[in-house]
Amino acid sequence: MNKKISFKEELKRSLIVHALTPCFILCIICALGFISIAFVNIYRNNNTYSLNSKEKLEAVLNRYIENTNHVANEIDIELFKNNNQYKVEIIEGVYNFINQKDIKAQFYIFDKKLDMLFSTERSDNKKDLIKYQIAGSKSNFWEEGSGIIYIYGGNGTENPPTSSYLIVKPIVRDNEFEGLCTYELELKNLDAVFNNTNSTVLLVNKFHRVIFSNSKRFVDDRNKIIKNFRDRRGLIFNDGELIYISRNRVDYADTWIYVITDCSTYLNISIIMLLLIIAVAIIMAAAISSSAGKFSAKKTAIIYQLIDALKQVEDGKLDINLNIESDDEFKSIGHSFNMMLGSIRHLIERHDKMALENNMAIVQMMESQFNPHFLFNTLESIRYLVKFNPKVADKTVVNLSKLLRYSIQNTVDTVRFKEEFDFVKRYIEIMKVRFGERLEFNDNIPDEVKVVSVPKMIIQPIVENAVKYGFGEDVEVLNVEISAYTESGKVYITVRDDGVGIERELLKELVVNLKEKYNLSDHIGLYNVHKRIELLYGTEYGVEINSERNKGKEVVLVLPQIFRQGE
Repeated sequence: MNKKISFKEELKRSLIVHALTPCFILCIICALGFISIAFVNIYRNNNTYSLNSKEKLEAVLNRYIENTNHVANEIDIELFKNNNQYKVEIIEGVYNFINQKDIKAQFYIFDKKLDMLFSTERSDNKKDLIKYQIAGSKSNFWEEGSGIIYIYGGNGTENPPTSSYLIVKPIVRDNEFEGLCTYELELKNLDAVFNNTNSTVLLVNKFHRVIFSNSKRFVDDRNKIIKNFRDRRGLIFNDGELIYISRNRVDYADTWIYVITDCSTYLNISIIMLLLIIAVAIIMAAAISSSAGKFSAKKTAIIYQLIDALKQVEDGKLDINLNIESDDEFKSIGHSFNMMLGSIRHLIERHDKMALENNMAIVQMMESQFNPHFLFNTLESIRYLVKFNPKVADKTVVNLSKLLRYSIQNTVDTVRFKEEFDFVKRYIEIMKVRFGERLEFNDNIPDEVKVVSVPKMIIQPIVENAVKYGFGEDVEVLNVEISAYTESGKVYITVRDDGVGIERELLKELVVNLKEKYNLSDHIGLYNVHKRIELLYGTEYGVEINSERNKGKEVVLVLPQIFRQGE
């Protein structure tokens, strides 16, 4: 369960939140802005550099491919072998082309037997290696035609080996293979392409072998790019480091350019900034909390005084007086509170008096509601008996007078059960005059119940109801029984008959009607008795009804076990 927060604490927290929130938001915006700008720059610089390097490398390769195709299309191998002047012109053109390029390459011419006719390379070992590579790859470039770039891993004498691009063009005349023109572009000469960068640049072939790099940081011991970075792009974590990778394929060759930027420095700076923000926040929170606590305590002292007064009122103490020493609006609140409390005391006294008078009026009204029907029926019976049985008529008149005297005594609202039971027995005697032997009456009242206090004329309406609705076509004799007992501080009085009972739907309506504020049915007696008991003793007490069709009904009055004073 959540603990309630006092107004003082809530005010303090509100001051802290409203003071710290703008600072926190500003710090977070600055931190996020720095992180965003840093990573946007990393992304932009990394990808821009990667694309520019790709375009530069492709431009270099394209120029050498074009020149290779040009030489292969123009050269006459036989004339090159036999005519020195022609040979000099071809070689001079090649040198002029190479000398105009920032990235130099070596040029080779082979005849159809793959014997080297000319080379700009001076190293015999290198010449032999090139011839070996050409001989081993003859089938590839012969089948695929011009513009093919081959990659090889060096001459085996260097560690790590120097890799090169071989740009090869077959020399074909009349569909006959005459020889080859080849440029060898050593990848170590590509520094002019991959310069001025703080990132690691790797040139990787389709077997993940690194053929050029400006750093060995991300290269394994087999001269391959480390496994976690292969075919990857974007941000990745590697051994606790944040790395950004861009990867672009180079046209004309199965080669990829990897540009790898270590973002760990930016990450560490971001973490430091966040820690600084937290530290500043803690310091600010402590300072503001202290100030807010003093401020809220000062401003809420009068409010707590008012709350304390309200709690006393809630506990029923209405004789308090609120004294607020203040020159602001709280003084007016205190004055209004004292006036309101005086008005409440006056209204409560008046309400209690009116409620008591109203309840008494309601009870007395309910007590008298059965009289017209009962008197009418009884007087009709007496009129008949006077002619045919004067003695019974005389006895009936006596019983009726006692009943009327009992009912009009308004000085008391409650009587002993014995007095109420005597009243009911006189009523039964009068009813027997009307129904004769068709009406039988029994009782089972223990002595401890006879002395308890009950509302006056509370049982007779139930008995009248039993007689009125108990007879039917199949009921020759109606048995009415009154029993009572006490249990757990309550008195249970039961009026039971074996008459026709109550239909299920009607019983349901009667039970629901007892809970209504006003009577909504024609059964006034049961409703009046129930409401009288509720008005006198509360909703814990009242009437309970049980019945089955053709099996009679049972009405139980539940009353508190109260003894009249002096008895």
